[in-house]
Amino acid sequence: MREKEIERKLVVEVKKRGGIAPKWVSPGMAGVPDRLVLLPKGKIAFVELKAPGEEPRELQVSRHKFLRKLGFKVFVIDRKESIEKMLDEIDGKKKEGGDAK
Repeated sequence: MREKEIERKLVVEVKKRGGIAPKWVSPGMAGVPDRLVLLPKGKIAFVELKAPGEEPRELQVSRHKFLRKLGFKVFVIDRKESIEKMLDEIDGKKKEGGDAK
């Protein structure tokens, strides 16, 4: 399975919940997560997508830590099966953990 397939599934599942998952590109700030997840009622999280078994690079881990320090949820997803659990957590339906792997 490729990262792109997981990314497509994320976008579809977020849309089903009434939200959007725009691609996040930040000129001048490399290493930011791939997608923003914006759900109804002001719920937001950042998602780093990886192919199965892949890990974030050192710079990405640093950016994730910074965003978490600011109080945001940041997830690393490398399987389609993790998407539902992650969305439930963002929606407040499950216990928080910050990583849906």
